[in-house]
Amino acid sequence: MSRKLFIYEVSGFIFVGIFGTLNHFLFDFFNSNAFVGLFCPVNESVWEHLKLLYFPYLIWCGIEYFLLKCPHNFFSSKLAGAVSGMAFIVIFFYTYGGVTGKESTFADILSFFIGAAISFTVSYEMIRNRKKSTRPNENFSISMLILIAALFFIFTFTPPLIPLFEDPQTFTYGI
Repeated sequence: MSRKLFIYEVSGFIFVGIFGTLNHFLFDFFNSNAFVGLFCPVNESVWEHLKLLYFPYLIWCGIEYFLLKCPHNFFSSKLAGAVSGMAFIVIFFYTYGGVTGKESTFADILSFFIGAAISFTVSYEMIRNRKKSTRPNENFSISMLILIAALFFIFTFTPPLIPLFEDPQTFTYGI
């Protein structure tokens, strides 16, 4: 299982890298369609850019769930991976921005790919170590994955007025 799992996780990283990159442009490509904006960044805020990782990662999780025949700790592993990768992106952005006082497109792109790598590494290690997760824990993890998606949907239209949600180019929030 370990070799097969490794191949799936590397494939997932490639999938997220490609589709996350494409997602960056889809909102504009579809003429600012609100439905597309639920899944793709609607502005240049850090929060909206987390969608680049989260939704392709979630899609890959759905694919992988059926390919792996559901390991006992699948959803808890995927939740930990998603949260770890997104946390890295946020921490990296505010750290390099705070240190340099500047924004960098290269650093933002790099943080996306490192965040995706962290997501799949955390998930891989948790599944590989086969620590059993209880059914309530798996149900909680599924609920949290859904809650995160719901927060992306809600905050696309009604984001909190804090810097995480502010577009640094236009100083606007959400759609």
